[in-house]
Amino acid sequence: MRTPRLPPLLAPLALVAALAACQSPDVGQRCRLPRDPLATTRPTPDTVSGDYLESGNPACDNLVCIVSPLVPGGRYNDCPGGECGYCSKPCVSDQDCFRSQTGLACRQMVLDPAFIASLDPLVREKYLADVQFSSYCAVPR
Repeated sequence: MRTPRLPPLLAPLALVAALAACQSPDVGQRCRLPRDPLATTRPTPDTVSGDYLESGNPACDNLVCIVSPLVPGGRYNDCPGGECGYCSKPCVSDQDCFRSQTGLACRQMVLDPAFIASLDPLVREKYLADVQFSSYCAVPR
């Protein structure tokens, strides 16, 4: 009985798929938040009092960009090249955050009550329902 062999075209595709699975995560990658139109500067770890989260940031490729307040000895306290944030994603546990590589932990983020109140009720219901917090990969506290 002969063992089936992969067609010549499938072998390179299988190799590419295997290498893609081994790539480092985008979580923890640096990102830059746009300037707030109401503020004169961009949010930085030394100017924010809570976690500042932005979705749709092009540097984060389907993730969110977060700037967290300063943490003693924190990996994300600086702003190399003006990139003060880090890419993050929703999570269930620290394992989802690649903690050993990124230093990020899975923790709850509370949405700004003033922002929630400013939303049109139909928009709030459509996108948030009753959710006012979620867990994201973030700087441990």
